[in-house]
Amino acid sequence: MMRTIKFALFCLFLLPIQASAEQQGKAKIITGFNQAARCIAPVQILKIDGREVNVQKLTFDLVPGRHTMSGRALIDTSFCQTVGRATNRSSVPPLVDVFEAGKTYWIGFDHSSSDRKDWNYVIWKVKD
Repeated sequence: MMRTIKFALFCLFLLPIQASAEQQGKAKIITGFNQAARCIAPVQILKIDGREVNVQKLTFDLVPGRHTMSGRALIDTSFCQTVGRATNRSSVPPLVDVFEAGKTYWIGFDHSSSDRKDWNYVIWKVKD
C-alpha cells in the first residue's frame, strides 16, 4: 500500500516536468497584454502562415521556425492620438519573424504613429 502511494506521488511529481519538457520544443506566444501607454494594443491572431487558425486569445504555443501572423487588434486611443475617426484597419502588413523553441514572445499591435499607414504588428518583448 505504501509503495503504491509513493509511486503515485512520484508520478504526480513527474507530470509537470514532462509537460514542461514537451513545451520546451515550442515557442510561447502571448498576445493579450495591453500596453496602452506605449501604444501597443493586444491582438488576436487569426492567421498563421496564411491559414486561418483557432488559437487561444491570450496565449498559445507555436512550433519553432519562420512564421507569418496576422489578426485583429483592440486599439485604445486614450494615450495615443490618431488622425481621423475610425481605428479599424484591414490593410496592415502581417508580422513575419523566426520563433525559437523555449522562448516566450509578446506580440502586439503598435499604433504609436499618428499616421495609420505606419501601424504594425510587433514583438515587443522576448524572454528565454
